[in-house]
Amino acid sequence: MHSPVSTPRPPGWVDAVEGTVSREVFISDDIYRQELERIFERGWIFLALEDEIAAPGDYVTRTLGDAPVIVLRDSQGAIHAHLNSCRHRGSRLCRADSGNTRRLVCPYHGWSYEQDGRLITTTFDAHLPAGMDFSRWGLVRVPRLESHKGLIFGSWNEEVASLRDYLGDFCWYLDAFFGRTPQGLHVLAPPHRWRAKANWKIGALNFIGDNQHVLTTHAGPLTLNPLRSASGGFFKAADRSVQVMTDGGHGLTLTYLSEGMHESAYQTHSPDLLPLYARMLEPAQVKLLEHLRVCVGTMFPNLSFIETQSGVGEKALIIRQWHPLSGGEMEVLSWVLAEQEASPEYKAHALSSGFHNFGVAGVFEQDEFEIWATVTSSSRSRIARRFPFSFHTSLPVMGKPVTDFGGPGRGYRPVQAEVLQFEFMQHWNHLMTSN
Repeated sequence: MHSPVSTPRPPGWVDAVEGTVSREVFISDDIYRQELERIFERGWIFLALEDEIAAPGDYVTRTLGDAPVIVLRDSQGAIHAHLNSCRHRGSRLCRADSGNTRRLVCPYHGWSYEQDGRLITTTFDAHLPAGMDFSRWGLVRVPRLESHKGLIFGSWNEEVASLRDYLGDFCWYLDAFFGRTPQGLHVLAPPHRWRAKANWKIGALNFIGDNQHVLTTHAGPLTLNPLRSASGGFFKAADRSVQVMTDGGHGLTLTYLSEGMHESAYQTHSPDLLPLYARMLEPAQVKLLEHLRVCVGTMFPNLSFIETQSGVGEKALIIRQWHPLSGGEMEVLSWVLAEQEASPEYKAHALSSGFHNFGVAGVFEQDEFEIWATVTSSSRSRIARRFPFSFHTSLPVMGKPVTDFGGPGRGYRPVQAEVLQFEFMQHWNHLMTSN
């Protein structure tokens, strides 16, 4: 038996010519540490939804890169984000996932801060050197903080481009889901939060356009209720279904109801919302939503969303964050949203459907996370690391976009091709290898 022959690899871990990606990308702690520096500390990372901190004093605790942060709305309505670490000895100030506070007080020695991060007192001010400048000892501020359609993003990089420029053409699609009513979206419950023994990019790739896995990975749920699966259009997508990629590594897949299937939830479950969509969106964005069965997408690097028709006339909008903890582990946060203007019945249904299918114990999540964990465990061996992952189905489609899908970006068909996943990995590779 001949041993595999090592061949020179092009710069980075992604071979655009061969259509492969090194397994190291999905298991290596060294690569994870490089990602923190080159991606998670330089770009925009999702932190929270404005609706989660609706009242003065509301806060949530999240992570930016590998740093714990507090995202807080002050008494004047302004939003701040601070490192969740006291300037005295580093204790965490807020230890709950969420809450409401007038001031931020360290539980260790009592250093107290205003909501905007200014130091008020050390409790032992009388023992400080004369003239100590309190303005230098406020909480560490996240230097860049911006929102788009209620989604709050932060960056440790003061020189980062504006959030609007970072999102670019992808804003057009985001607005069709997150900005289609005057009052915007409402968070229906605190996010589900759990850990998974898998690399964060597996989740990001799965949501940006892994349409090959549905019938095999989710064979159980689809088999248990074949009539609903057929009526929901799971077995056959319409010919106009399309994958769309925009610059910056953002992308989404739009899967439409096939001919003869039931009308979409926009026409059966939310008729009162339709006039609001028409008021807020461009005609092309409204058309994008017509007969849409499911949309899955990822904003680079680690924020994904899915709007799915879980049954006839049923919709749920979920956002999902894949936060890296190491090369082979991530923390997952999952929210369910509905329009502020929706009826209580609609919201209750969306919450039940969303967490039933995509929560921590969701029907579809159990399928995926068990498999994702085996990707990590089976790829760690010295033998497995010699053999890259295949993205070959992207190659016949790459560079051949379609133009009839009605929105910005590059459209690709068929939706089963891995072109969005491979473009995502090429963008990741560029950021990881460029100076």
